[in-house]
Amino acid sequence: MGHTDQGGDTILGRFVKLGVGVNGVVIPAHLIESTLARHTFNLMAYDDDQTYRVLLIGSATAVRFRGREILLATQHQLNGFDETRVGMLTDSGAYFITSGGLRAYSPRPDTDAFDIAAFDFTEPCKERPELKKRFFNLTVGPPNVPSDHILGVLLNGYPAIDQKYELHEGNHLGLARRQIICLPHGQPTDQALLAVRPERSLGANSDGMSGGSAFVIQLEHQVPRAFFAGIIVRGGANAFYILKAGYVLAFLESVFPERPE
Repeated sequence: MGHTDQGGDTILGRFVKLGVGVNGVVIPAHLIESTLARHTFNLMAYDDDQTYRVLLIGSATAVRFRGREILLATQHQLNGFDETRVGMLTDSGAYFITSGGLRAYSPRPDTDAFDIAAFDFTEPCKERPELKKRFFNLTVGPPNVPSDHILGVLLNGYPAIDQKYELHEGNHLGLARRQIICLPHGQPTDQALLAVRPERSLGANSDGMSGGSAFVIQLEHQVPRAFFAGIIVRGGANAFYILKAGYVLAFLESVFPERPE
């Protein structure tokens, strides 16, 4: 599996001499983008077709919340798909692992706050502990800071245009993750969302980024720290819209009120 990024002199690149705090651990700045990106995966569904054994249905974000391993996506990605067939591949690609169930809100047309779904991988991770490293420990959202303290918002996802089904190599999936550095771009009418704009023009179709992760890197007492900022709900060449971390946490608290036994 490969990945692409914007490269060059990005906002984050200007802080290469500083480590970035993530959940109490300082990560070298040159590793922060890849460290945060590893929690984003291509959302897949198993198919009976003997040629196309899995279907690619956008992006997903893996988080650990109250002792549960959870794969987050948007509800609109799941339209037309059997939720019991949604899952993830093991690192080797040899096994397709489905979840222990789906939790979701009833959709509402007036806000994107309800466009979220959670696949519970807690039990599958007990069977395959190697999967646990994929999940980001989510406990809090980013604290409020002045806008000039925000160094950047790092988006990660799997645009459909970048993915390849390499059938001549035995159904090998050529999965490519895209990393995009963004800056805040104002508050949309829908208070559940944050608008961000790419630091550089994308020049490529971003369909398939929905469900991907958003992490913000911001200064606290002149020290850079990274926080989960939410999940991507939609976007285009010039802007993306993020379901804010506070709304994601409120959703998780409502559908997973207790820790697993």
